[in-house]
Amino acid sequence: MARNPLATWLLISLLLWSSTAAAEEGAFVWNATGSADDLGIRTGVALDMPGRPRLGAESNLRRATPTNSGTSHPPMRLWGEVDLRKTAANPASVGLTVDLVSGAARAALRQSRALMDEGPATLSLDRALEAGRRHDGDAVFAARQNLKLFFGGLDTTVTGGVVMDSAAPFHAELAVEKRLRPGIKLRAVISDIAHQPAARVNARFERQW
Repeated sequence: MARNPLATWLLISLLLWSSTAAAEEGAFVWNATGSADDLGIRTGVALDMPGRPRLGAESNLRRATPTNSGTSHPPMRLWGEVDLRKTAANPASVGLTVDLVSGAARAALRQSRALMDEGPATLSLDRALEAGRRHDGDAVFAARQNLKLFFGGLDTTVTGGVVMDSAAPFHAELAVEKRLRPGIKLRAVISDIAHQPAARVNARFERQW
């Protein structure tokens, strides 16, 4: 009997997670994130040179549900990223992702900025500009912006985000994220606020080695 690929990937990730401590910045990249419904893995290498260029491969799986057919053929994407500015208060990077099967590609410029870093809470702004090509060959452009309020004493983050995409309607959402333990977060999201608001709650794990 064939094993569900999502279950296999999740089992491998949890085994690695239980036997490996969180890594400092090193020569290898291994990131895993997921929930009961999905799993994403990114692997690669980081070069010891200005900008710390990183490159590798990534894929993701989604479990089939009554409203979603799930992943039957896991995608394989190549990715690359380099830091333009590596500062705690205002980091910036540029990245590129290419899907080897569909030919879709997307380049992104990302920037974070600390707006308030004193007192019991910190406020930051994350922005990204993206441009690329979809799997059908059409060009796509997107702008993303997230305003994050982090309460250190509660280990909780409140995020308000908006996405303007040339291939999709305007999207806004509000999220509250609570870290239960290192690598595990409980997240509540109200999505599509501008059109048909929908709420969901899930637990996710995030791990870097």
